[in-house]
Amino acid sequence: MKISKKLLFAYSFLFICFSLSLLIGRYELDLTTLWSVLSGRQSGTMAANVFYNVRLVRSVEVLLCGMALAVSGFLYQSCFHNPLVSPDTLGVSGGASIGAIIAILYFHDAFLLRQAFSFLGGILAVLFSLLLSRLIGTQKRLNLLLSGIITGALTNSAVMTFKYLADPVTQLAVIDYWLMGSFSLINRSKLLHTAVIIMPVLFLTVLFRYRLKILLLDEDEAQTLGVNVRRLYLLCIALATLLTAASVSVSGIVSWIGLLAPHIVSLLFQTSFEETLLLSMPVGAAILLLSDTLARSLTASELPVSIITSFAGALILFFFLFLRRRRDI
Repeated sequence: MKISKKLLFAYSFLFICFSLSLLIGRYELDLTTLWSVLSGRQSGTMAANVFYNVRLVRSVEVLLCGMALAVSGFLYQSCFHNPLVSPDTLGVSGGASIGAIIAILYFHDAFLLRQAFSFLGGILAVLFSLLLSRLIGTQKRLNLLLSGIITGALTNSAVMTFKYLADPVTQLAVIDYWLMGSFSLINRSKLLHTAVIIMPVLFLTVLFRYRLKILLLDEDEAQTLGVNVRRLYLLCIALATLLTAASVSVSGIVSWIGLLAPHIVSLLFQTSFEETLLLSMPVGAAILLLSDTLARSLTASELPVSIITSFAGALILFFFLFLRRRRDI
């Protein structure tokens, strides 16, 4: 299948998921009502208010975060030559969440500070994981996973410490719900603040995709091409961490998207580096849109979205790996 057909299929599926996200919810919107709202015949009505101020803003935010987490996971996997690396397994999500919690507790939850602290926490978590990996010094791929587990345990310990110090009446419940991942508090201001980070970073990643592909080579091979490999690694880590931090700062920890989306693309399409990058964006966004739609529709009260992504992600990944094993036999 040509890349144009693969992209058409992936973005068609994304369009269906985005449309379902707009229509399904406690206040249901059918296609007729939606068309009336879009054409302006129901301006000022409850349906128009729900669509423009709640449903559309939330769906666009979920779409952007899904793309960001998917590309972040793919960049980490490519940078470290390890298909099991993701923002979750590296401890990046945990580090970013610590930064966000500090902003919530001590800086009156100023959103711009939450984003800045999330990025700083994510970068420190990556650097700490790399440092631990080098100190262990045996198998490179296994080292990174083990160091990510250690970093995750330490960040989790720090999170629990901050929760212990939080005000149980005004802060603890907010932190707990936020850590499980939720888009329920999205508004236009938060969407704007995350979009101005995620969209340029995604654009830069796509723009530099051929140069980033060099990361798949060994360091000696890359240097023979006249490329500053260290600078390229730093660029890749910075882009991936910015994407993770932007998502975590607005939604909390959303698990599995960064690991799952690139694997689904590779298993379904058997693609090259550039194709996997381009296809991971719509696949990650579609998975998160479906998960968020289910999270706010399955029960009377909204579920944290990570409950859906973790459960569905584990089943989907097992299913695709099982199919690949059967195919290889």
